[in-house]
Amino acid sequence: MYISNWTFRPAAGKQAEVIENSRKVAEYWEKYGASECHLFVLQGADVGCMSFIAMFENAEAFGKANDGVVADPDFQELLAKVSSTGDFVRQNLVRRVF
Repeated sequence: MYISNWTFRPAAGKQAEVIENSRKVAEYWEKYGASECHLFVLQGADVGCMSFIAMFENAEAFGKANDGVVADPDFQELLAKVSSTGDFVRQNLVRRVF
């Protein structure tokens, strides 16, 4: 399993818009090969942030899906909307060990 994880800090009053946009982002990732996508509200060190994950069979599947979303102009337009609702904090790629 391979997971791409984006941590995002919504701007004040924008959480509902972030949720709506994240649903749309998930549709694109799944269209291009993600097996599952989820949005989480974080607690602890990143309280106030949200975490979007897209899950893949392996790194190759992630690479193919990433190529797809990068080349999709509608997805790029959606990312511009997402960026206007807060700040990206970090992005991590995670590979399952067991």
